[in-house]
Amino acid sequence: MESSTWTKTQKEQRVVEGQVFQIYNFFYSIPPNSQSVMLEIQRDMHIQYLSSGLRRLGPSFSVLDANRPWLCYWMIHSISVLGESIEDELKDDVIDFLSRCQDPNGGYGGGPGQMPHLATTYAAVNTLITLGGQKSFSSIKREKLYSFLLRMKEENGGFR
Repeated sequence: MESSTWTKTQKEQRVVEGQVFQIYNFFYSIPPNSQSVMLEIQRDMHIQYLSSGLRRLGPSFSVLDANRPWLCYWMIHSISVLGESIEDELKDDVIDFLSRCQDPNGGYGGGPGQMPHLATTYAAVNTLITLGGQKSFSSIKREKLYSFLLRMKEENGGFR
């Protein structure tokens, strides 16, 4: 396909591929015994990238619309693993977003107005627990969540 007919998503993909290729190319140009010395996590850059993803994601992420609580979970959890937390305003935005994903009858959908699902419920609740704090915890409608989990439970003890 000619580059003049690429979509915005394809162009973004090519940019990321180019950046990754440069990193690999640089790394593999280093003698093997020096490579382990070169590997270090760019902590500040990771935190900046993850925090910016909580604010806005590019068009290439539109295919993950039904997985937005998972995106929140992966980003918040990664920031937590790095020993950091997010600013209060961003934390409130995440809590508000996940509250909009919460179904009135319990559970969390992949986005606002979407049907609740066990996997996205897991991601949303774990994100809220990782964030911590009164606002985060009180946003979980526990009785409705319990009712949802009971509806999802099968007679054999498994879940659907």
